[in-house]
Parts: sequence; C-alpha cells; structure tokens
Amino acid sequence: MIHNEFDPERKAIINPEDSFHRPDGDFPEICVGIFSKPIMEWLLEKYGGTEISHFGCCIGAVPVYKVSAFGTEAAVFMPFVGGPGAASTMEESIPMGGRYYVYFGAAGVLQKGISHGRLLLPTAAVRDEGLSYHYLPAAEEVELDPRDVQACREAMDGLGVSFAEGKTWTTDAFYRETRAKTARRREQGCVSVEMECASLAAVARFRGVHFAEFFYATDTVDDAGWDSGVLHEKGAGLEEVCFRVAVETGKRMRAARSE
Repeated sequence: MIHNEFDPERKAIINPEDSFHRPDGDFPEICVGIFSKPIMEWLLEKYGGTEISHFGCCIGAVPVYKVSAFGTEAAVFMPFVGGPGAASTMEESIPMGGRYYVYFGAAGVLQKGISHGRLLLPTAAVRDEGLSYHYLPAAEEVELDPRDVQACREAMDGLGVSFAEGKTWTTDAFYRETRAKTARRREQGCVSVEMECASLAAVARFRGVHFAEFFYATDTVDDAGWDSGVLHEKGAGLEEVCFRVAVETGKRMRAARSE
C-alpha cells in the first residue's frame, strides 16, 4: 500500500524554509489558526491587528496578522480547509518563527449527548486522510502531545469553559461519512469528526513544534443521519471564548517549555 511508503528523510525537493514569505518585523511564537471568517472578522474589529505576512496560493494570498491580546502577541490567520491546506499554513509559518500552534473551528459530533455549541478537545485523531502518512509511519491514529492537550484543558478549566474530550475522526471525504464508518469511529472512541486535526498533529510532531486543537460542536452525524444543527452560524456567539481559549493555551504551552 502506498500509505506504507513513509520516508523519514528530512530534506524534500521543495522545502518550506526555501519558499515562505518573510514576515515584516518580529513574528510571534504563538500562532492561532481560525477556521471561520466571521470569527476572524470579529477578532480584527475588536482587537485590531497588523498584517505581517501571508501564505501564497493560486486562489489568493491568505494574510497573517499580529494581534495583541490577553497579555501577549499572537500570529492569527485563517487556514485553508482540509488537511493539506491547513498543514501548509503550519509548514510555512514555522520558518517565520511559529512554535506554539492552536487551531480551532467547527466539528460534527458523533454522539447525541453532546450539545451543539459545546467545545471539544481532541486527545488523538484517527488518520482517515492522506497527508499524515507523509509525515509519520502508517498507523490508524496519531496521539496529540499530552502536554499540549493538558495546556488546552487547563486553559478551558481556568476560564470556566465546559467541554468534552476524546478522539476525533479526521477525514478527507465528508460526503463519504457512512453509517458503518461512523459506527466504527464511535467504537474507536471518537466524539467528533472534522478534516484537519490528524494532518496538523503529524506535521507538528515531524517538525518538532507544539500543537493543540479544539472544536465547537456544530452538527451531529449518527445512525439517524445528519442534523445540521448550528453549522450555518459559523461560530456566532463563541468568538470571545474561542479566541481566549486559544491564546491562553498558547501561553500555557510556551510557559511549560520555559520552566
């Protein structure tokens, strides 16, 4: 199988350190990736931000902003949707100076007991996508670094935020989330389904940077079918809590490494 062809060679033919866009000024070590345009627009309106770099793409450049909030600076950007695109934002920002990564966005839940709008903390990701197999040997799952997960857990607890935790199912094909596959993922301990976590976790481990992710539950996928829930709201009402959790997680990851 082609997924068994992992090559540990560190140097590829094309490397992010050779092609990234050099930032204008100092680049923050804490990086926050937001999978929501409305949340990004809200953030920039409330906290401001200076564009310091961008990710190049054939559909247009994606800006990276330096934002000052909660006693620190963070590089904030909207990743591309899907494992390869999201992973490219991590790859290209590491040479800029990024070290502590927190991404957040919507996820479907696999259990009716988890209410829409609740935050979800993944501890591991089922690798039902392709990109992670180029960064790690083949395996069904990738565990997120427990210390980075703990940083996010402590950030939520410290802010009094209710959340559920468990494994997440990262898939490339949301139109192929069948009942049989969904049941299998629940048996594996998955509480959510999304499209990027396994890819980002694999890149972070391969590159030696720190990574945590959390989601806000928007819809439900189970044996009864699909309940679209609050997916159309794109995180409305969760802007402040999500951004605060993300920045506090980054600060805790950074502080833990300096002790």
